Amino acid sequence: MLKLSRVRLGAFGGGVVWAGLSGGIAIVLPFAMFLLFARLLPPAVIGHVALVVVLAEMVKMLGLPGLYEALLQRRVEDARTQGAALGLFLLLGAALVGVQSGLLLGTLSFTGSEVPAGELALLLLMGLKIPIELALLQPQAELARRQAYARLAQRNMAANLGASLIGLLVLALGYPLAGLAAYTLGFSLAAGLATVVGTGALRRPNLALRLLAPMRQQAIAASAVRGASTAGSHLDQVVVGALLGPVPFAHYNLGKRIEMAFLGVSATFAATLFQPYFAASEPGHRGAAVRKALLILTATVGLGTACFVATADLVVARLLGAPWLPAVPAAIILALGGHLRAIASLHTALLSVSGRNAIVFRALVGTTLLGVPLVALGALHGAAVAALAALLRVAVSAGLLIASTRRDIDGSTLLLHLRHAALPFLGMVAAALLGRVAVTGTGWAAADLPPLQSGLALLAAVAGAGAVAAGLLLRQRRPARRAVPLAAAGS
Repeated sequence: MLKLSRVRLGAFGGGVVWAGLSGGIAIVLPFAMFLLFARLLPPAVIGHVALVVVLAEMVKMLGLPGLYEALLQRRVEDARTQGAALGLFLLLGAALVGVQSGLLLGTLSFTGSEVPAGELALLLLMGLKIPIELALLQPQAELARRQAYARLAQRNMAANLGASLIGLLVLALGYPLAGLAAYTLGFSLAAGLATVVGTGALRRPNLALRLLAPMRQQAIAASAVRGASTAGSHLDQVVVGALLGPVPFAHYNLGKRIEMAFLGVSATFAATLFQPYFAASEPGHRGAAVRKALLILTATVGLGTACFVATADLVVARLLGAPWLPAVPAAIILALGGHLRAIASLHTALLSVSGRNAIVFRALVGTTLLGVPLVALGALHGAAVAALAALLRVAVSAGLLIASTRRDIDGSTLLLHLRHAALPFLGMVAAALLGRVAVTGTGWAAADLPPLQSGLALLAAVAGAGAVAAGLLLRQRRPARRAVPLAAAGS
């Protein structure tokens, strides 16, 4: 038992390292690539590609992605059942490419957009993301079942690096639009190669769908949860865009990108670490597992959020220029929403692997229905107020999900989150602000600061918040180590 616990501890520790690296890359690279292509292509083209991606994410939810959670809970490998799941994913994915293409053409026609034939072909080609990403759920579930934490995290890092490399190579040939398309589709292709090459996790597809019948109810429930979460991520943008017009919507969308970057990091942790870790922990005694997960999120997503909150005006001024400074308030608010959503994703992972997807679904649907009118009312007063309304919706959703897992945790859920999430995060924000003010003073005229001073302020903020994060990790290191063998032994 001791040997098994040490093996699992080593695997988990390696997964933390790789997931941390992957999470950092997931923040930096996508945003950097967005800035690059936004400077080279007209806004209309960027908007068309964004539309493709949004439609792909929405339509993909019809491909029964929740079957992943059902496969993950199977403790014994069953190659034929996994092959049936892969066959179903491929079948549904192929059909959904046509659905997404039809929606794209219909939307372009409705808005009166005249798209050249070459650009339209590239837009339609990017719809292949759907079957590729659905099919990858089968080998990903097998890797998670094996608790191959490091490999799962490496695949996300490989996807970001590979997609960026592909996009840059095509761009270097002098085709910026094709480079953006290659980057978008290359993410799915690179993730696929990293998942299946050398792992032996991919199964031969078959259509013995009767083997999936015992998992049908859970797969549908988990898919509904994913669909509700995806809708909640995009409906506010539709409302703000419709009510505020292009410039305020651009300000809001910048903040949304930052929010989604932080959420992408938490999704990496949820898929590669938290879901398999919670599944291996003893039900009813998962306090140590939740504490460890909160520690990881606070020291990664929380650190990034704190640094951005303290230096948002500096970052925006240097990357996009003074005209984008009005976007800073909405960007800060939505970054805080990204941190809250990261905390909520931890509890979503716990509920998902313990068969309580219905709770997550009700919380997401209820708060989405609440959030749409709130964001609409806020949008009447500007992008920042709309962002506040969106943050309120996220806070309500996170509160409901946390309350739903209170029986899984030994002790007070409120105190657990206060000690391991809220207070450390506030400490990092304060330290980051102190570091920034030590360099720039109390003034906030970011556009007037010389580049060297802005860079030093950013470094000081990161150093301050990083010192708090390091202290948190060191203080919790010994109890966290003791918790892992207990959780592993309970499995």
